[in-house]
Amino acid sequence: MSDALISLIPTYGPRIIFGIVALESAGVPLPGETILVAAALLAATTGQISIVVVVLASAGGAIVGDGIGYMVGRRFGLPLIRRYGRMAAHGAKRPFA
Repeated sequence: MSDALISLIPTYGPRIIFGIVALESAGVPLPGETILVAAALLAATTGQISIVVVVLASAGGAIVGDGIGYMVGRRFGLPLIRRYGRMAAHGAKRPFA
């Protein structure tokens, strides 16, 4: 999966970096660090993308994704803990919630 995403960097550049980092910051298990390293290496060796663009896209994606993750947790976190908290506290001496 990482190879396919890395091959999209020269074509879509900042949009793919922003999207992957935002989704990863929101909690979706995606290879955000791999994309950042690949984009930085692409910027350093080939010049197909600017390092400034890589930094701005990744920072923006991290900020937006963090906000989305917070909003999802704020809206759905407590109901999920109340409903499935016993499963998360498997083996604990006292209940999770």
